[in-house]
Amino acid sequence: MRRGFGIQLFVATLLIVAAPAASADVIDDAYRLCKSMEGTGLTTQCEVKGWGSTVDVRIDTNGAEARKICAGVADMMAKQTRTFAGKWKLQIFSPYSGDRPIAVCTLR
Repeated sequence: MRRGFGIQLFVATLLIVAAPAASADVIDDAYRLCKSMEGTGLTTQCEVKGWGSTVDVRIDTNGAEARKICAGVADMMAKQTRTFAGKWKLQIFSPYSGDRPIAVCTLR
């Protein structure tokens, strides 16, 4: 996949799929984000961890691309909803990174 193209496709798909709900709470928004990310076809796993206030996703990418995706998703979600309020994080893992995220960003 061409560098940068995956990020553009990923964020564009999220914009289409992650429509805001009229009266959603933070857990609903976290699951909606997971569903949107899974809908891109680029993720291999997405999990909402309410206790730790994280959305954990696995994407077969490198650290630099993961940081761009993370920032793009966080910006997009900030435009869609305010329920995360800086208290939740998106963590992107690689299939090769084990339990260490390759990108982490705050969901605003």
